[in-house]
Amino acid sequence: MATPTHLLVHRYTPGTGPQEGTPELDAEMKVWAQIDADLRKAGQLVEGWALNTATATLGAAESNSGTHVTFAVHAVAVESDDDAEQVAAHMPHLSYGSTTIHPLMD
Repeated sequence: MATPTHLLVHRYTPGTGPQEGTPELDAEMKVWAQIDADLRKAGQLVEGWALNTATATLGAAESNSGTHVTFAVHAVAVESDDDAEQVAAHMPHLSYGSTTIHPLMD
């Protein structure tokens, strides 16, 4: 298994984007599955996780958490920050959410 070089953290604002139980969400989930399959085939996906959005935040960050919710994370192995940006640019939620790219320390 490849060593991850970057963590892609996917967020959205509740109430935006496709809603549960709709054909639009089903279609988006197919896009996510294809992205994962393509990244695996390219040897770039180390691991991906969908998160339960019902979480708690403790500490000082609690008051600064805003309305964005982290819903998924990808650990990828790519050659550069630019390559990580290219992977992130294909995420289907970018019209209503965001992906933060975090280079990992050695």
